Amino acid sequence: MSLNDTNMFGRRIGYNERKRRRKRARKRRVRVGSAVRWYKRKGWILTLLFVIASVALWQSRFYLNQINPLEFRHLQYIEIEGNRMLSWEDVVQSAQVETGMLMSELDADSVKKSLLQIPLIHSAEVESKFPSSLYIKIQEASPILSVLEDGKATVYSERGLSLPMSMMTALHLPILETESLGKVKQVAAFLSTMLNLNKPLYERVSQVGWSENDRAFEVYFKDVGFRVMFPESNWDKDLFTLYDAVGKGFRRDFLCASEVDMRFHGFAYIKNIDKRCTNG
Repeated sequence: MSLNDTNMFGRRIGYNERKRRRKRARKRRVRVGSAVRWYKRKGWILTLLFVIASVALWQSRFYLNQINPLEFRHLQYIEIEGNRMLSWEDVVQSAQVETGMLMSELDADSVKKSLLQIPLIHSAEVESKFPSSLYIKIQEASPILSVLEDGKATVYSERGLSLPMSMMTALHLPILETESLGKVKQVAAFLSTMLNLNKPLYERVSQVGWSENDRAFEVYFKDVGFRVMFPESNWDKDLFTLYDAVGKGFRRDFLCASEVDMRFHGFAYIKNIDKRCTNG
């Protein structure tokens, strides 16, 4: 190939490139011109509307912040779980809610507090679910102890609240000494823990009270003739298991004991052993 041919092809490639550039430039000028003409005819109207809307939104920003999407939703469904003695209507009335109310007026914590005011309810979980439903799960209270006074019986729940139970139910429960009535909530919590950790032991309790001098719970069981002192706090499974183990391992000492002290962690002290029983 000669030098002239190379120059010829070089000029042809440069010419085509300049031609394409001029074509792209013409297209850009056409698009820009079209956009300018459209803006002169109609675009300025949209700009004006945008400016007006922006000013209006800025002026009403305070009211926009007050808009609550929940105001447009109403409670439609109430789901209740765990109720046996209480009917659906009882729970709804106690929760102070009703279908049709605004979701914005529904506060789960307030509903839970209202439910816990009912003695027959031990615990409650409340959850508001999107878009318009309320879920309530309750655990009903159980009778844990009773008080006999002036020929009447009062049954108390795990939270130390009185329950509408019969005399027959009261007689099958541990009896709280009337002198310890001021400690009914603490005693109820203690017995509830015993029931959950060692049900057979709880079922053997006949009488329970509070000793201010010893700062301990005094418990009398149906199968022994002495009192057992339990600590006022920090109850665990080991505490009740230890009492059972001592009873099985030192049965003869239990027959002669007048008191078993369980207040010290990991130890059980048998006191006031009758001397006649010491040597068998």
